[in-house]
Amino acid sequence: MLQWARGQLYTSKRERTGDRLLDRYADCIHFDERDPTQDRRPYLDELIARARADPLTVLAATDGSVPQSNQYQAASAAIIYKGHRELERTRYVSGRVTAPDAELNAISCAVRLAVKQANCQHIMVFTDSMGSAHRAVDPGVHSGQAFSLSVCRALQEWFEADDLRCITFVYVPSALRWDIHGEAHKYVTELKVRVGRRKTDNSIDTLRSRAAHSVLDSWSSTFQDPIYRGSEFLELQQPDGRPLQPLYLNGGPWLSTFRHSITEFARVCWCITGHAPIGVYYCRFKINEPHGCTCGAALQSCQHILFRCHDRYSVHYPRFLGDIASFMKYNPMVFGFNRDPSGVG
Repeated sequence: MLQWARGQLYTSKRERTGDRLLDRYADCIHFDERDPTQDRRPYLDELIARARADPLTVLAATDGSVPQSNQYQAASAAIIYKGHRELERTRYVSGRVTAPDAELNAISCAVRLAVKQANCQHIMVFTDSMGSAHRAVDPGVHSGQAFSLSVCRALQEWFEADDLRCITFVYVPSALRWDIHGEAHKYVTELKVRVGRRKTDNSIDTLRSRAAHSVLDSWSSTFQDPIYRGSEFLELQQPDGRPLQPLYLNGGPWLSTFRHSITEFARVCWCITGHAPIGVYYCRFKINEPHGCTCGAALQSCQHILFRCHDRYSVHYPRFLGDIASFMKYNPMVFGFNRDPSGVG
């Protein structure tokens, strides 16, 4: 089996901009994406009925499965049809990989099987992972690049032989358990192979994910120590009441909330860490600035500003990032340096 984490990240001369598959055969590669306003099942039923009636169309159902238990390896599967007749099916373990990796593996297998079928001018690949479908025809550097390169190579040779040929990737919601895609899902989830004593292949994304989770687990454990955390750190909650924890996905909770404004996010950081230009900070580090608040309180702290100050718009006991965002909106100078007009110095 391919070693996912070794020897797969490279760029050949044939993959330069303008010479890639998507550049040369843009009119031959189509993506039938998800439409949120569309009832997908009737649409898919009509689509596959037309495809089955076309003797030059090959259908491919693909799916990947990543068990929740670490005791089992991920699996990928592909089933090839023409009309209502099944031509081929295959499934195999993919090692320790992420779900998009397993889906990409399945799509790669399906394409390589489909291009070998006789009298085929149109391939329709039904998948529940359009992200993996896009990656399948992208030879750039990413996890599972080797599988994308094999897809690009197979399709390029297939397109070169007949300029009427094309391929369509069709999105199928996994929850529908629809038609041939439902069969592929059943087929792949039946394959359960334990992680053995031999070295198991790992994708780059899996290794990256493990490293990130290890760092977050270590950080979360260390952060329970008040000395490490700091006495002024503002503890916030998630909507379900659990303490707000750092995440690396989609920018994490803090960046995803304040990404629209760098200056606002800087003020949020100063507020949450307590390292803001306010009285308690000046007092702690013996800075020659007023320690009191403009409202008359003897010591200006984050807690005082957020909960008790009468000079500012107040959100009662802010617990969530959204509360802090509202507070910052109505107090554009708070936790910022007054000498800068934007509130940040």
